[in-house]
Amino acid sequence: MDTLDEVLSKRFSKSLVAFLKLVDPERKYQVDNLLGRTWDRLSISEQRKLYLYLLYRKWRGLDIFGEPYLIIMNCHPVPFNWNGMAMCETLIKEGKVLIAKYHGSYGYYTKDEIALYGLEIKI
Repeated sequence: MDTLDEVLSKRFSKSLVAFLKLVDPERKYQVDNLLGRTWDRLSISEQRKLYLYLLYRKWRGLDIFGEPYLIIMNCHPVPFNWNGMAMCETLIKEGKVLIAKYHGSYGYYTKDEIALYGLEIKI
C-alpha cells in the first residue's frame, strides 16, 4: 500500500513521461488511461527499478521490444552485474559502481541499483 506522499510523487513526478520517452521515443503506441493506471499501480520503487533496468539495457546497446503496457506488465527487472563489461573499468574509476552481493554472488552494481534493491556492499 502506497503512502499519500508516494501516490502524489508518482502522479506529479512525470515518471510515466520519462518511461515513455525511453521505451517509445517515436510515439508509435497510444497513451491511454489503462497505461497510466497500470503505471500508477507500480510502487515508486518498482517504477524506478523498471526504468533503470531498461535504461541500462539501452546503454549496453540492447533493444527494448514491446508496447509500453506489455513492458510494464511483463518485465521483471533485476540488477545488472557490470563485471566483464567494456565500460566497467570506467564506471569503477568514476565511482559509479561498487562490489555488492545479489542472490548470494558478488558483482559490480551501480549505486542506484544497490540502493533500489537493498544490495549488501562488500567492504
